[in-house]
Amino acid sequence: MKPSVSFVLPYYRVDGLLLKRCLESLLALPEMIDYEIIIVDDGTPGTSVPDWLAKWKMNSRVRYFYQENKGPGGARNAGLSLAEKEYVQFVDPDDYLLPERYLTVWSLLQEKNPDLLSFDFRIVYDKGRFSGSEGDTTVWFEGNGTAFMLQHNLRASVWGYIFRRSIGRNVSFPEYAYHEDEAFTPLLYLRAQVVVATDIVLYAYYQRRGSIMNNTKLEELHKRFTDMLRIQSLLTSFSVSFPVEQRRAMHRRIDQNYMSMLYKLLTDSPDWKFLQHYFKGMKKQGGFPLPLHFHTLKYFLFASITMCPGVIHLLYFLLRRRR
Repeated sequence: MKPSVSFVLPYYRVDGLLLKRCLESLLALPEMIDYEIIIVDDGTPGTSVPDWLAKWKMNSRVRYFYQENKGPGGARNAGLSLAEKEYVQFVDPDDYLLPERYLTVWSLLQEKNPDLLSFDFRIVYDKGRFSGSEGDTTVWFEGNGTAFMLQHNLRASVWGYIFRRSIGRNVSFPEYAYHEDEAFTPLLYLRAQVVVATDIVLYAYYQRRGSIMNNTKLEELHKRFTDMLRIQSLLTSFSVSFPVEQRRAMHRRIDQNYMSMLYKLLTDSPDWKFLQHYFKGMKKQGGFPLPLHFHTLKYFLFASITMCPGVIHLLYFLLRRRR
């Protein structure tokens, strides 16, 4: 049986031209692919999306739903519950797909029958279309999700893979503003019996000023790091009931998240007091100093440094001078 795909777009106050570019990239997919597009409008005040869709004469594949604001995670949860196809792929409405490359992915879905297939992306900085060479189409991993997480560093962004809808049952996003992907993707991987990881460049990620992840105002920084700690606590609580190998895989991911959080604190903290506040939060959860494991050479070296408070202090001021 040929695979089918539900594309889920969580929408909130995105430029109409960007949304149109995204939808046009999806509607340009080859006719042989069975798919639907689900737009979940997460409470945009005075939304114009229905008018835009009518104006652009979008076809019957496009379904639009409106809900009161629940954040990106809540919008994705709604889209996942509405999806009807075999596979689900999340697409942010200011990004877009490279439709000419989708046939390769679709062929792999038929050939490998994976629970989850990941692909590569390119960053774009303007409202134009990305174009480039076909790029690599290498399949560089085949196995279950637990093995992947034990052997490789996970990219949590939910727009970086396509997954079988059935493995997403009873997995949901927390309704936070930040890092909700981190609470969803690892759980999905651990449920996946067949993971296929590829280098196919399928996704164009639009980088813009003022986006959620680029906001460095003090209030937003506090929320970002507070949510990081909440996600880490959530993952730790989930892991308690896992079988041994899955628990090992999850703890590897948790450790790497703490390393990423520590690096972001060193580079983004407005002052030493701010840094110390979140060090205390990490320490309370067992994340500082970093647990000393040889997940990777980079992780081991960084974890070793966290055992030396003076080195951390020096590293903070060196990185601060580079801003």
